[in-house]
Amino acid sequence: MVLAELRDRYPALDGWLMQLQGLLNPRRVLLAPEDEALHLAWWSQDDWDMATMVLPLDLCRAGQPLNREALGETIADLLLERGLSLPQVEIDLLLPLGSCQWRVLEGSASAALTSGSDLRALQPELGWSLAWHDCYLDILHQPNVQADIALVVGTERLLLQAWVNTLEEADLPLRRAEWSLSAAWRGLRTVWSGGDERLVWLVEQAGQWRLLLLRNDCPEVDVSLQASEHPSLRHEVQGLVEAWSSSGLPGWWVTASPQWRGCWAAEHDPKQGPLHSDAEMSLLDLALIASREERDA
Repeated sequence: MVLAELRDRYPALDGWLMQLQGLLNPRRVLLAPEDEALHLAWWSQDDWDMATMVLPLDLCRAGQPLNREALGETIADLLLERGLSLPQVEIDLLLPLGSCQWRVLEGSASAALTSGSDLRALQPELGWSLAWHDCYLDILHQPNVQADIALVVGTERLLLQAWVNTLEEADLPLRRAEWSLSAAWRGLRTVWSGGDERLVWLVEQAGQWRLLLLRNDCPEVDVSLQASEHPSLRHEVQGLVEAWSSSGLPGWWVTASPQWRGCWAAEHDPKQGPLHSDAEMSLLDLALIASREERDA
């Protein structure tokens, strides 16, 4: 009763209480933007709640926000429509598939890497287009992967800053940012850890395909594919896998949008290796598995 009377006398108290609740009990919301859609996910009781909004063509291109004010308002409106209180929300951003690059580093120095600053001090030759002084770096060390191997993920600072500014337009704090592919890789390792020494991982997002060839859970090859439809896609993949395989049969895992479910299995030859998943999970689904593992840790 006293609180209700105080709210009547001091309307601003509601805002202060919401901010306090956000500090004490923040609501982590995963944001996965694409050029044509926004995906939001948040944990509710014992499962993920999801929301998706189709975007106008002028808001995002190649993973880069074009109209930050309008895009920020769109994100905020979608959260409010789903009953989420903005002062309580913290955003975990999944950077789009084409916005980052990664490389594998091997050797004793790799085990000592803990941050982007460590890597800038070494400045190894990574063979990518990112400039050392103008990129954001992350170092990935995973359990059960060789101790002298580290995965380095990089993205342009301007792109990441564009997303930070977009979220600021909606008064939403950015808790962390991660590449959608590296998050999905962690999720894949959770659902299929140690199942095959070598794994052919086909990944699709928004109609674009890339092929990752993994040995002992670590990516050895990562290439963007030119083909996007069967049978040319299958022919391109098989040629690359044959050039990579040396002995024994690799496992196969297809991560793609629901419309591709069952398409690869229709013509997959078991003599090429067992097919473990045929688009039963999307890239976002695997990333959510990784996020849930972090929650439960």
